[in-house]
Amino acid sequence: MRTLRCFAWLMCLAASTATLQAQNFAVLADHLYTMADGTQGGPGMVLIRDGKVEAVRSGSQQKPPDGYTALKAAFATPGLIDADTTAGISGAYNIPADQDQDEATDPNTADVRTLDSFNPNERLLKVLNQYGVTTVQTAPGPRNPIAGRAGIFKTAGIGSAPATVEQLAVRQESAMVFNLGDTPKITYGKKEKAPTTRMKTAEIIRHALSDAKAYEEKWDKWKKEGGDISKQPTRDMKLEALVPVVDGKLPAIFNAYRADDIDTAIRIGNEFHLRYMLASVTEGYLITDVIRRAGVPCLPGPVMQRSESMETANATFENAAILKRAGIPIALMSGYEGYVPKNRILLFEAGIAAANGLGMEEALRTVTASAAKVLAIDDRVGSLDPGKDADIALFDGDPFEYTSHVVAVLVGGQLSYQRGK
Repeated sequence: MRTLRCFAWLMCLAASTATLQAQNFAVLADHLYTMADGTQGGPGMVLIRDGKVEAVRSGSQQKPPDGYTALKAAFATPGLIDADTTAGISGAYNIPADQDQDEATDPNTADVRTLDSFNPNERLLKVLNQYGVTTVQTAPGPRNPIAGRAGIFKTAGIGSAPATVEQLAVRQESAMVFNLGDTPKITYGKKEKAPTTRMKTAEIIRHALSDAKAYEEKWDKWKKEGGDISKQPTRDMKLEALVPVVDGKLPAIFNAYRADDIDTAIRIGNEFHLRYMLASVTEGYLITDVIRRAGVPCLPGPVMQRSESMETANATFENAAILKRAGIPIALMSGYEGYVPKNRILLFEAGIAAANGLGMEEALRTVTASAAKVLAIDDRVGSLDPGKDADIALFDGDPFEYTSHVVAVLVGGQLSYQRGK
């Protein structure tokens, strides 16, 4: 009998949750950070209709209109954006079955896509969502010089049915990922044509980019000469994937830790006139002038990550603040970890940056509006402007205080997490 009552209670709870999710919401906060232009941090209300931000109203005496379900919080912010992670393709169990971040069969895997490994039901996505992360740029791992194409995804679907990767995708292909440093040169041992030095890693990248330009010219020439099928060039999927990169249509991400590797990334990026960004940049604070002259954004990596090589020996909690003070656009990332729990918590990393020179509002900006701008998705997310996706994180205190909690998260105007339920 007790089992039946419990089952009935769970069914009622599920029904009430479904009804709640189907309604429009009014988020009331003592401190509302829209991250849009204008004053931040005062009391206010966000109205949500049909999955979008309908209106934002400032002031402490706000009353939800009829037909809106009220959600109250001490602090409300846009949903957080992780600018570079392997979440969704590296899983919580840390076994071969859920480790899809590195295709270690060829130093050049430009033709692979995270889209084809992304698991929309991965439990780590739910963990990230519970810490306020609503959008992630999921990228291949660090092992290959040319790792493949990243994608941008939401961390929760809309509706009660299990989501597909296409439903979570904000951008199915968002960047081509290149890796420099220690990991690519130890991945393949002494296999033929595999890199064992930094100079070979750079040569593999440079050679592939040159070949992609030649490949594009070959196809352009064939089309201009009439496109005779009998003379059609042979397709190469790796080079085909790199053509948008050398054309500047698809951004490049260069993952580099040491200052010399960051310098190499800038050298290659400028040589091929790429549209690129620098990720991890552990020693970025040592060469801020070089990065600023290059005019590229940085995605500082997690400073609380366990050090696994000498590449991160010079890490500092002040990296993000120093880069920002130098006038370099930044967005924080959680990256990849080869051990459980597999993902750093972006919220905590931003809190460390806030406490070490960046400050609360600027740290919040690096994981919301600035991240959206760097990833070129600020037309949809990153701030609580009318018309944008209603992705919102609600807190019972300052988001970067360790004793605060995420009390609710909305993705596309629907509750994806509510504390205690």
